[in-house]
Amino acid sequence: MISNPPALEKFKNRISWKDIKHEKLRSYLQICLEEEIGAKSNNKRSDLTSEACNISQNGAAKLVARENLTICGLPLIEELLTIYNANSLSIELFFEDGDCVSKGDAIARIKGNQKLILLTERTILNFIQKLSGIATKAHWFSKVTESDGVHLLDTRKTTPGLRELEKYASACGGSYNHRMGLYDRILIKDNHLAAKGIIKMEDLCIFLSKIKKKNPEIITEVEIDDIKYLIPAIESGIDAVLLDNFNPDQVKESVKVNQNRVVLESSGGINENSLKEFSKAKPHFISSGAPVHSSRWMDVGLDWE
Repeated sequence: MISNPPALEKFKNRISWKDIKHEKLRSYLQICLEEEIGAKSNNKRSDLTSEACNISQNGAAKLVARENLTICGLPLIEELLTIYNANSLSIELFFEDGDCVSKGDAIARIKGNQKLILLTERTILNFIQKLSGIATKAHWFSKVTESDGVHLLDTRKTTPGLRELEKYASACGGSYNHRMGLYDRILIKDNHLAAKGIIKMEDLCIFLSKIKKKNPEIITEVEIDDIKYLIPAIESGIDAVLLDNFNPDQVKESVKVNQNRVVLESSGGINENSLKEFSKAKPHFISSGAPVHSSRWMDVGLDWE
């Protein structure tokens, strides 16, 4: 048995804040601003409530955690203030993304014009609550798997248009990022094989071998739904095999058969209740979309000082 599959380290990628496409993010934040005060075509766009209350003084407020959480989204605040024309506000951060925050902790302080603070409040909280929810759940998942020497991978089951932010949040929680899209990795799934009429084991091996030879520098993975396809997949020379909807015993058997020759990824409806059993089977990675699609928003509030 070799110590580790050759492609193992290539799967250990985490998106960082500097990797976010900031021009795209700013365009998205512009939509958020229009949701709050109306479109540019609306000559009356404004915060009607703050104007009616004649709020214009300076003040300070804190973002406060109402429960224990893994924080995420703090660098986004500066971007948001720019789009909301609220750069006069000053921000003091008490934590960094990925930090564990306890209930009652102040996360950040915002100082300046009260009207601008109220203008930005809801959008800031929405992002922090959503992204921290993903990071918190990913943190829990990754701690469970890491205790068995298994790594967590996220998926493409993300909110359309928000994939970078959601994958960034899962990375802040301890997950590694699977492919970002269809452009950065070859993952041959059941529908690809069905479209090509690949059923026989020998045909699978030949098919995969040709693909890998044409794309030697690109990570290539195949999804299988039966252990009988594992050896042909390994012998084809590809980098990884996704064990789709295998139960924990089948994953354990696949690990024995594999002998660390390729990266093994276990996937398919794995959640909080089943995670530990899959982790004990010791594939190299467990992929789950749950930290993104099944996380809840964390409770974070804004309190005036």
